[in-house]
Parts: sequence; structure tokens; C-alpha cells
Amino acid sequence: MELAGKIAVVTGSSSGIGLSLVRGLLGRGAVAYGLSRRETPVEDDRFRWLQADVTKEDAVARAFAEVLVRHGQVDLLVNNAGFGFFRDIESIASEEWRRLIDTNLTAAFLCSKQVVPSMKARRSGMIVNIGSVAGKRGIRGGTAYCASKFAVNGFSESLMEELREFGIRVACVNPGSVMTGFFKGAGIQPKKYLQPDDLARLVLSLVELPDGMLPDELTVRPL
Repeated sequence: MELAGKIAVVTGSSSGIGLSLVRGLLGRGAVAYGLSRRETPVEDDRFRWLQADVTKEDAVARAFAEVLVRHGQVDLLVNNAGFGFFRDIESIASEEWRRLIDTNLTAAFLCSKQVVPSMKARRSGMIVNIGSVAGKRGIRGGTAYCASKFAVNGFSESLMEELREFGIRVACVNPGSVMTGFFKGAGIQPKKYLQPDDLARLVLSLVELPDGMLPDELTVRPL
């Protein structure tokens, strides 16, 4: 996909990977929208921040309605919003479990559902879901987080099979530990990290592959 002039939406855009993705998209000439609860610190004529809790269906519908009214389409959706914690199961409250699943998984469903009809009509577009290496193997204390990211991988693979006949690409990128605010309350501290800007460049390089190529899954770890 040639990104110049394309309409892109990034969730969880206020910091970390999402913020790096927004800046990378603008650098490639795209029109970018950021969806997050906290303001995205970007000033650019081709960027618009939409305050939205992407776990809430009505908030997601309002945000995408604004994008579609302005442009009539979304060419790229990056489902990046997420958070995590690592604790033994008996110390996880039910409401914490639901909030994590809603943020990491349900939000991707709600946002993808908004963009698929216009992508199908044009027979083009791409959805990138940010998973995790924790969606590939279980981690002690990760019953909630790993469950959500395993589900993101299953969601992505199934959606890829559903949409590829319409010319729509779906990819899941599973990074290892990334140097973001994620770990401040996660309960673990990795020894090595990826940098958000590096991961954003990797994601955008997948998007920029020829439209006839389908990079459906990629796992990347710190060396």
C-alpha cells in the first residue's frame, strides 16, 4: 500500500507504539486519526485526535462516523490499544479481567467492524492488530494478558481468512517487550526492550508491501 494520501486510524495513539505509528504515518504522507482516551500530542494538519474509549461501542461508532463522513473510507486500521498486568489468578478481580479483555480484544472487534464495509466496497484496505509474544506462549502470572493476546491472534487469523477474498489484508504483529509505559503497572520488568519507533517502522513496512502480498503474522523480539 502506498501510504501517501491514505486514510489511517490508530487506536491507543496517545503514547508508545500508537504515537510512533501516528508520526510514522504522517511522515509518509498519510492522513492519520488517533483514537484514545488521553490526548495525542501531535500537531499536524493531516492529523486529528478523536477522544474515544474504544471498549465502548457507542464511542467507537461516533469516532468512525466522523472519519467516514469526512473521507468516506478508511484505508488502514491499526488496532493498537491495550494494557496488561501479571499477577496470580486469585489476586485478579473480575472487573480487572473484563477491562483487560475489553481493551485488548473487544476493542479490535468493534473497530474492525466499523471499517470492513467500506473496505469491502472498494475491495482494498488493511487491518493490523498488535498482539504480543504473550499471545504465542503462556507466561506465569499472565492468565488474563496471555488469554487476551492469544485471542487477538485467533481473531486476526480468522478475520484474515474472511476478508482476503475481498482484497483486504489482515496482519497480526506480535512484539516482545517494548520500551513504553506498559510495564509501569504490569508487575514484570524485562531485561531487554524493543523501541516503539523501531516497531512502528516495522509495522509500516508491512503495510507498504505490494497489495498482492499478505503478511498475515510476524513475531519480533529484542535481540
